[in-house]
Amino acid sequence: MRLFRRTPPKKTPFSSGSYWNKRYISGQNSGAGSYGKLAEYKAQVINDLVKEKSINSVIEFGCGDGNQASLFDFSNYTGLDISRKVVKQNRKRFSDREKWQFHLTKTFKNKRQYDLSMSLDVIYHLIEDDTFDDYMQKLFDSSGKYVLIYASDHDATTDSIHVKHRHYSGWIEKNRSNFNCIQTWKQPYPLTENSDPDQTTFAFFRLFESSDP
Repeated sequence: MRLFRRTPPKKTPFSSGSYWNKRYISGQNSGAGSYGKLAEYKAQVINDLVKEKSINSVIEFGCGDGNQASLFDFSNYTGLDISRKVVKQNRKRFSDREKWQFHLTKTFKNKRQYDLSMSLDVIYHLIEDDTFDDYMQKLFDSSGKYVLIYASDHDATTDSIHVKHRHYSGWIEKNRSNFNCIQTWKQPYPLTENSDPDQTTFAFFRLFESSDP
């Protein structure tokens, strides 16, 4: 008798967008970095920066569930995300903030440049190379002056399916050489071998400024 082997089903490629959509639909939040002392630290840096640089308009790529945004102390803010659920929730949650708006990233038609374009705890979640490149293009194209990034900045894979470290500053040097790093913040809660991963992180802030007049 002739035996036939079944062809194993093809493994569906990992999708960063699908991962986060499913995560929010299941009721999970944006993660430890958007809560507690890590969120408070990020908000302090951002609020101080907005005041110091007299920034009038801010756009964030990957606003998540809005908990981090709830700590922001500025009036003109646009939050983008790939999840329809969190966009809808944020619109309702922040409906009393007159100049705050939230949009789906894929349908947002940007017709302006903002004083500050932000990426917070997002870049190392962009697993696919084309997704990373598209994200970085949009992040910098939306900035008329500053780009603030909070992430790791080295190339490395991890055991976690939704974490891939990116040497994003190398991408900037190659693709947006008109933006120069003008400030780097030392992380006060660094992730170490024995530290609590929910209270510490490998991410840190870098601020880039456009040299264009």
